[in-house]
Amino acid sequence: MSYVLFTATGCTRCKIVKNFMTDHGIAFEEKNMKAEGKDDFKKFYSANRCFITRGQDGVEFPVLTDGEEIRQGIGASIAYLSAGKRLDGFFCVGTLHKEWVDGIHPCSGNLEHADEFLQVMRYLKKSSMKLQVETSGRNSHVLKQILEEGLADKVVMNVVGPTALYSKILRKPVVESDILKSIPLVAQFPSYQFQTTVAPIIRQEGDVPEISYLTPAEIGEIAKLIEEGTGNKKNPYLIRLFKSSESKDERLKSIEPLSSLFPYRTAARAYQVLTELEKVI
Repeated sequence: MSYVLFTATGCTRCKIVKNFMTDHGIAFEEKNMKAEGKDDFKKFYSANRCFITRGQDGVEFPVLTDGEEIRQGIGASIAYLSAGKRLDGFFCVGTLHKEWVDGIHPCSGNLEHADEFLQVMRYLKKSSMKLQVETSGRNSHVLKQILEEGLADKVVMNVVGPTALYSKILRKPVVESDILKSIPLVAQFPSYQFQTTVAPIIRQEGDVPEISYLTPAEIGEIAKLIEEGTGNKKNPYLIRLFKSSESKDERLKSIEPLSSLFPYRTAARAYQVLTELEKVI
């Protein structure tokens, strides 16, 4: 298998991935997109733009390819080099920069490969990176292992709804006790945040599905759940606005946006006094 690694001058993450490949005897061709590999990357990006994430700050490097698969970012690249597709779901392209690595999701990958996932986290941590983990609360035992080994510097838990709605919102089976175990674990990390996106829910399927937003009362239930799980009314809790353009379900893209989140904050502050609303740019 032949690997090409697109890098950028001065990119610490690129250097870490190169070190990993060298240490593990993985042959690769490096193409620096700010030097001799500039034209090659332009052609590669043009041909594969639908597979490469471009954020506000441009393309996140490194970008790894073996001619068939493309992986972007430090976590996803090392995961693919370590275990091929087995760790897909655990890592995605992040948004944080400098010494921080995010896009790490212990709740989303195949649990059969949790040990391999943790090995990648250990390598990133050993490489002096600070790790931010994001979870919905599933796979609480993996989160517990991350806590016990001190592998994450910050955890963000997306409490997607009251536990009774979790499976409906995530559209996958959820064990309620798993969510209840994760909430107190999150509050034990060096830095943490709970958050909920006030999203529309398909409450009943059918020819004309019943769709409605999470209600202020349901946000209050979530805030109460956080209080009961942590024994604390002063956890950082962020209420986020649903962005229809980011929805993968076409049925949710045409729903009318909410006019205000203030009723949601009021409901949440009865149980989480530090509740804030996401600032929309």
